[in-house]
Amino acid sequence: MKFIKRLASGDVALWFAFWLIGTPLALIFDSSGLCMLTECGIGKPYLAIFIIVLFAASCIAIVFVSFAIWRSSTNYPRAAWWQTVLAILAKLSAVFSALIATLSLVGVLYLAFTFLYAAVAL
Repeated sequence: MKFIKRLASGDVALWFAFWLIGTPLALIFDSSGLCMLTECGIGKPYLAIFIIVLFAASCIAIVFVSFAIWRSSTNYPRAAWWQTVLAILAKLSAVFSALIATLSLVGVLYLAFTFLYAAVAL
């Protein structure tokens, strides 16, 4: 719990937040999204539900980690010009990732509620 508080406040090093937390989370997001697009869980409803829940959870986690990366890049030391460039690129990556994850979560929730509503209407 203490680590999550440090992560949220940006007290974790930028390289740690970006490479060791953000990148594996992005790989989970990408692989579960690809699995949904290629219909990995066809005929296996429990696997399909697991993939959808994993995708939705990774969307929420990416938004949180994007804020952590933003705050870590704000605290990043900028002694040289290239450190400023890295901090700006990390912020741009965080904004793009949070936007994509939010839109993906809205899309998944819309589809889930549409399918639930259609199942109840039958």
